[in-house]
Amino acid sequence: MRAWARRMSQLHDELAGIADDDPRWWLLAGGAAVAEGWRGDREYIISDAEPASDTFIGYRAGAPLDPVGDAIARACAARTALRELDGQLPEQPVAVTVRRTDTGAAAAVTERSSLETAAFVVGDRYMVGALDDPNLGKQIAHLVAGGSPPGARGTAARAAPFVCVSIGDDPIGVARHGHRRAWTSHGGPWLGLGRTGELATVSTTHMVVDGYGHARVAGRIAQLAGAGSGPTGAAGLPPVIGATALAIVPDAVMLPALAPVMGALPLGVAWCELRSPAPRVLPLAYALGRMLHRLAGKRDARFSPTFQIPVAPGRRDDPERRKRRIVPAAVSVRFADGEPEPYPVFEARTREALLREANGRGLIARLMAAASAAPAPLAWKRKGISPVRPRWLDKIAQVLGGRACLSRIGVDAPVPPSCAVSSPPLLATANDPFGSCVVTIIDDGERSAITACGSGLAGNDHAARAFLHELLQLTI
Repeated sequence: MRAWARRMSQLHDELAGIADDDPRWWLLAGGAAVAEGWRGDREYIISDAEPASDTFIGYRAGAPLDPVGDAIARACAARTALRELDGQLPEQPVAVTVRRTDTGAAAAVTERSSLETAAFVVGDRYMVGALDDPNLGKQIAHLVAGGSPPGARGTAARAAPFVCVSIGDDPIGVARHGHRRAWTSHGGPWLGLGRTGELATVSTTHMVVDGYGHARVAGRIAQLAGAGSGPTGAAGLPPVIGATALAIVPDAVMLPALAPVMGALPLGVAWCELRSPAPRVLPLAYALGRMLHRLAGKRDARFSPTFQIPVAPGRRDDPERRKRRIVPAAVSVRFADGEPEPYPVFEARTREALLREANGRGLIARLMAAASAAPAPLAWKRKGISPVRPRWLDKIAQVLGGRACLSRIGVDAPVPPSCAVSSPPLLATANDPFGSCVVTIIDDGERSAITACGSGLAGNDHAARAFLHELLQLTI
């Protein structure tokens, strides 16, 4: 009993340290303290492969001269990238597809894939084909020209596609859902390739891979597909993907508009390249907390709205830590009489919080471990922390999920300047129009870019641009 009371008091004090005290913190802390004593299997609960966990990373790439050849080339590049990275990311196998059932208590799971078949989408139709089929280009060209999708044969008839390639242009606010165009009620690919404006996009779901792994996949696809080299066509393909037979679509054929993705959640998006070195996380976090406090409109509030800073578990000198599944730290900026605490005070307290999370002793790490060990269906636990959650969890989600997420992804491999879009922790609703946003920096040591996207406070492209501009201006 004393051990339980001690754990409960520790968790309550962590909650009271980032937000105004509330009786619900005692209930949450008490329940989590009980679950911490259980020794159940630790399960991944952050995502159940729902649309709210979709992401995309996009990089500049010239419009393809041959959209069919470009689609096949990028699918082949994706296959190579996944084969190279599979097994390198702890708890994140990438040579997989996602399977789910219609039963509400059943969670989505991954299944191994040979990475031989891909889905190709044109307008509101799609086909599945084997990447090594010499007639694949002709079949897709037939689809582009308005013909019926060919029936899948051989390997393609038996295997779920590992990637969905959308041939056409997506609105940037929903481009992160591209892989869902090849989904059925039983699941589908976790990886999608598409285009939005000047960007070639690589969409994923957090259930399979976190930000670092996503950046590695996107960067390798960009490298193999020759990103940044201007308009692309069959003649300019790298040797690794030049063996596939390609078909050039006549200029007279117009690509039909891509059909909307069911369940898509539009976001506002803005991004820009950064001068090297990229801003550090803690000065950005201090600026972000001050912005959120002002936008919340409560000058006498003692805390800014909380926000998340993802951290990789492990020691800072562990070269493998960035590859692991992240755990978010929940932080806030404290205020007195409308004035923010000094930056050095915020920096010291936040560094300690990040260190505790990295070592598994922080608030969110402990709550996640307790929820994972709780004797309840995995799908229910995942739904409880999803952005689309039961309303009775809203108050807890507003503090633990926060009004923003600030992430810096350092990548030890070449990555082009990239736009990175993720669903925010809180989606704006009629009852809560404030919503939340995500700010992401991707930095490979030589090139970096920052993205702001959101629902509510940054819920359209203009608002996202204004948000990003103010954040960079405020950063010390």
